[in-house]
Amino acid sequence: MPGKKIATGTGRSQNSGYDRPFDFSQMGSPTMSEFRLQAVIGEHFLFSSLSQQAQATLSQQCRTIKLKNDETLFSQGGEAHSFYLVLSGTIKLFRVSPDGQTKVIEVIRAGEAFAEALMFMDQIRYPVNAAAMGVSEVMVIPSKLYKDMLLAAPQSAMKLMGTMAVKLHRRIKEIETLTLQNTRHRLGNYLFGLAPDPAAKQCAFQLPMAKQLIASQLGMQPETFSRLIKEMKTQGLIEVSGADIQVNDLQGLRAFGH
Repeated sequence: MPGKKIATGTGRSQNSGYDRPFDFSQMGSPTMSEFRLQAVIGEHFLFSSLSQQAQATLSQQCRTIKLKNDETLFSQGGEAHSFYLVLSGTIKLFRVSPDGQTKVIEVIRAGEAFAEALMFMDQIRYPVNAAAMGVSEVMVIPSKLYKDMLLAAPQSAMKLMGTMAVKLHRRIKEIETLTLQNTRHRLGNYLFGLAPDPAAKQCAFQLPMAKQLIASQLGMQPETFSRLIKEMKTQGLIEVSGADIQVNDLQGLRAFGH
């Protein structure tokens, strides 16, 4: 099962304890300098409108965690004392079905925050698992401290509401995609969305994660994903070499399955 190791905050792993709050006093020296932490906080829109004093206080309480590939940050059901900002790498949020199938809920990239909405819900446990996709680093922000700061900084509160609204809109669009589009349409649109220039005739890019995880996110079986990729190759739309995709007809790719 993916994500079997549990991050402890120092880059080391353990097999249990994910449902306990982070004990910052036991985490040792941070993996980033406090100066750099404060710089990250000052630049990110979730924190930039806080007063300098509040930013300094927050930087003293935040820590970073380095994760190895497939290392778990938190598990579903763990107590949600913190939310996170991805500093480098990629984090996947996922659930595992009773039959062992992994369903990717969201992929979080550098510069993006996650689990912040739980601060305003009665739910105090993480509803999903979070694990690294490749070597990654995240900043851990204590939820209660940040929530208290928002009460004194309405502008920051409005910005947080804005980012949560964007995420809600994204979820609605994904639900529409999964319920209203067939598998051919889903995959064609997904690959089209990876193109650096949507107006180009041809392009090249790398898949952001393993093919089976993309299939999971698109709500299809890996066998279906492979069959559709083969069909795209047969039609001359794409060429595939591992994770590298060469698109020969970008607009044709977009129309695939319509």
